[in-house]
Amino acid sequence: MEERKAIKPHNTPTSDSAWDGQQERKNVMTDQDRDYFSRIFAWKDPEKDPALKDSYRFIHHEVSDGMPGPANIRACQTGIAVLNGARGGTTIPREDYQGVWNHLARHLRDADREPAALRAEERSLERERRFLPVDNSSIRIERNESGETKIVGYAAKFEKLSHSLGAFREVIRPGFFRRALEQQGDIFALFNHDDNYILGERNAGTLRLIEDSVGLRYEIVSSNTQTVRDMVLTPIERGEIKGSSFGFSVSNDGYEWDQSGQEMTRVLLDSGCSRLYDVGPVTFPAYPDTNAAVRSLEKHIENQRAIAEMERKREIWDKINNKIDALRRN
Repeated sequence: MEERKAIKPHNTPTSDSAWDGQQERKNVMTDQDRDYFSRIFAWKDPEKDPALKDSYRFIHHEVSDGMPGPANIRACQTGIAVLNGARGGTTIPREDYQGVWNHLARHLRDADREPAALRAEERSLERERRFLPVDNSSIRIERNESGETKIVGYAAKFEKLSHSLGAFREVIRPGFFRRALEQQGDIFALFNHDDNYILGERNAGTLRLIEDSVGLRYEIVSSNTQTVRDMVLTPIERGEIKGSSFGFSVSNDGYEWDQSGQEMTRVLLDSGCSRLYDVGPVTFPAYPDTNAAVRSLEKHIENQRAIAEMERKREIWDKINNKIDALRRN
């Protein structure tokens, strides 16, 4: 099998035009050879057919009438942000991150732009996702006199015990998102947690996030396109959108386990969110991604068993020592 690797960097003209990744991808021809696609994308999945554009990721070249054009500066910057965890990150192999970064960074330097550093610490974070049902997320559409349309709702609520997440429940303390909101701008509003459907971004001013006494509230300034109206706005107004979701990572000291109830509860602490990737409405809330939390629970249980075993051995030795002391006194 061919090794997974990033497409070799190359020098091309660059462009500072507005970027629409979905449209550029539609402009790419199908059933072409690898050389054609390598002039448009930065990574190829070798397990897929090299003649299909779906085998390639990290599009960053403008495409006109099917022909590859200049590398788009905004697309290259966005690609590096995705490598660093924006929009929920990427699923390409981690060993390929550097190669993709090298490719995108080459274009940015050709445009006299210094690329953002590849943050290894961000790549090591495990991403999780949670969902809030519509009755709790309070999702709705707001319109003002100026014609601006907003999607408003809660991605998370504080001090609400979650439904069972398989092996545990979860509760979020007030302030959990504080650090991420203070340190991050590259947080996206996505529809159905899909980075092909971007509704807004914090840096662009089209996504506002507020941590209030209730939870994490979001306000998305919606674009007035037919696609957004048909897929998002109208279904929300008809009650067909089932809730909200958020993607995040938790720092190593950002949680604790509570064993006082019938089920284990993971308590997400103040400033425990090390990174917030995205928020937004979802049609069908899927089962949450709890792999990282389950591994943490398994480690916690293992530690508790080790402590219990040490206590048991200590009690045995205490009894032996007490008997020895009693014999000596007699």
